[in-house]
Amino acid sequence: MYKKKNLIIFFPSFEKGGVANILQNLIKSQYSRKFIIHIVSSKNLLNTIDTHTKKFHFYPVTRKINIPFFPPRYESALNGMFVLISLLKKLKEKMIVHSMQSNVAAIIACILEGKKIVIRNSEDPIYSTINTENKFFGWLTFCLKLLFYNFTDGIITNSKGSANSLKYFVFNKKKIYQIYNPYLKKINKKIFKKKNYIISIGRLRKQKDHKTLLYAFKIFLEKNEKYKLLILGHGNLKHELKLLSKKLGISNKVIFKGWIKNTLPYLKRSKIFVLSSVYEGFGNVLVDAINFNVPCVSTNCPSGPNEILLNGNGGYLAKPKSPKLLANQMLFSIDNYQESLLKNSKAKSKLNRFLVSKNTKKYFNYLGSFI
Repeated sequence: MYKKKNLIIFFPSFEKGGVANILQNLIKSQYSRKFIIHIVSSKNLLNTIDTHTKKFHFYPVTRKINIPFFPPRYESALNGMFVLISLLKKLKEKMIVHSMQSNVAAIIACILEGKKIVIRNSEDPIYSTINTENKFFGWLTFCLKLLFYNFTDGIITNSKGSANSLKYFVFNKKKIYQIYNPYLKKINKKIFKKKNYIISIGRLRKQKDHKTLLYAFKIFLEKNEKYKLLILGHGNLKHELKLLSKKLGISNKVIFKGWIKNTLPYLKRSKIFVLSSVYEGFGNVLVDAINFNVPCVSTNCPSGPNEILLNGNGGYLAKPKSPKLLANQMLFSIDNYQESLLKNSKAKSKLNRFLVSKNTKKYFNYLGSFI
């Protein structure tokens, strides 16, 4: 009789967003049936993940250890590490640990218990450190990655750019395995009527650099005053960004919608999509925009966006932190909209790279190879 393998997924600080969608797609996949899935995460995961489609064992990460003055993620990583160690001691069968977050904590737990681990790395470690919100903890994380990533059995990375950046961290390059995000469920074939909206979707954090977007939109409005900017997302910079839009005199043209569970009704009606990030792990929102025929303007930040936009053949790319260059690309995309739609069609023809069915199979085959 075939015996299922144990897969432990480590995700101690569960947050809504792209990674949550990827986790959902993984555990719902037909290829997950070969595994008994155990998830170590915070309790809010159960409010987001569909637990009826796929049953799994859940181990909550609670706040037992408090670390004053440290970022919440450090605290959740440490608390999650102790939950993971306890689980590794309990399970006697063969297993693989897959860390989707707080990789260093998971690696330490597996070193202590002599278990195999495959981590997921989505961001360019160098650029994410340079642009971190807290320099001290950013560089501390960087040093920990530099040390502990070499103790992994495998590293799944979601773009060629991210894979290349990891070569500076990992001595054994064969450990790095690139799999695109299992994100897209199907290719959209419908056409939707557009409104004079420019849309941006993402957390209101330093990484996403909405300040540059607002300055760029101010320049854009000088020639296209009929447009409005929709910003979907929440974060610690919301109040600051609203004040900036007032200071720039564009607050009547900028709509902050907050976090929206289903962004598609807003996305598919928009003229163009703009990503203003200083760095990205991948850029799932670009995939959504392309899929719903919304031409994309993005900063040419490391990792995913330039791959998704075919190095500029499938959309428009601008230098990060440059409002003028970003505004120029936004203006050009609107003024030459038929060309923009053509570029989008080229990018859309390559979207099958990101299909859930294709990449979940790769994911589970790779994880299963370590057991």
